[in-house]
Amino acid sequence: MPDPDASTDTDAGSDGDPDEPPYRVALAPLFETIDSIDGRGFEAAIAGGLAGGFQAALLIQLYDTDAIRRVGAAVGTSTLDGGWLVMFALGALVALPFHVLASSSTDAFVSRVLTLSSRHEILRKPLVPLLRRSAFTTTMVGLGNVYGAAVGVVVSLFALPIWLAVTTSVPSAVPTHPAAVLVEVITWTVYGGTLGLVYGLVLDQ
Repeated sequence: MPDPDASTDTDAGSDGDPDEPPYRVALAPLFETIDSIDGRGFEAAIAGGLAGGFQAALLIQLYDTDAIRRVGAAVGTSTLDGGWLVMFALGALVALPFHVLASSSTDAFVSRVLTLSSRHEILRKPLVPLLRRSAFTTTMVGLGNVYGAAVGVVVSLFALPIWLAVTTSVPSAVPTHPAAVLVEVITWTVYGGTLGLVYGLVLDQ
């Protein structure tokens, strides 16, 4: 004799666990997104961010040793070691949004690079051999440079001055000189190129 509760159990199972907390049901799309995150991509971004952070810290110190100390002052440690640690931390942190950007805009950026290389002879000579050798890595370097330049503008003109003014209470420590801003932007542009290079090489294997 068939179990009269069998159909009821089947229906309940199709709708989900009735004992599951409501918040898990509401956040189910978020959990699915987290499960689908490409861990290797984030690892590649962090590796690139650390490599870029190293180059960025080196450029800042070569330009002005006191500048790297001021970076360390942002976390209360006005030393070279503190400045380097902050740059490594920033390098890894800033690299995470790059992975999201690269994942969502690679195709559009590749198309733009190909269009530029086909229209301009000056760009065609260096880009075409690189694209043939490793289109993805070459594209990531270009995207990284653009990303790094944008980060440099935001950091040098807004984020770092505000942070230093708040944490050190010394407005004179804020780098407002045009040369300092230019160096900051160049530094972050180099960071972005290194980030894109390592990111592309890791994922291109």
